Amino acid sequence: MSTRCNIHFTWGSQDTEANIYRHYDGYPDGVLPDLQKFFADVEAQTGDTRFNDASYLAAKFVVWQASQFAQDASKPLAFLGLGVVPGDAGDGEYVYTVNCGKPGPDGRPEVTYRKA
Repeated sequence: MSTRCNIHFTWGSQDTEANIYRHYDGYPDGVLPDLQKFFADVEAQTGDTRFNDASYLAAKFVVWQASQFAQDASKPLAFLGLGVVPGDAGDGEYVYTVNCGKPGPDGRPEVTYRKA
């Protein structure tokens, strides 16, 4: 069975600006390292990380994660397991918050999580 989760991209007040549904590997030992890899790739590939912009950073995450999930690199749109949703999935086990208004000591957004 898949472990589903939601990843909220927020700014400051904790209002969710973008909500990403991840269909599998939603445990902290899967999502937290993926977010750190994502942050590192954003730093390496862009001059403007948008770590302080929840909407733009969420869009970058969808593109990045889709490339990880695609079955064939030559078909980047052939992926499943990820979506942009208006509310939390009822079957999600974890909810992660990427707070773009609260940078950590490394300058990256603070990431927290809780059981759904």
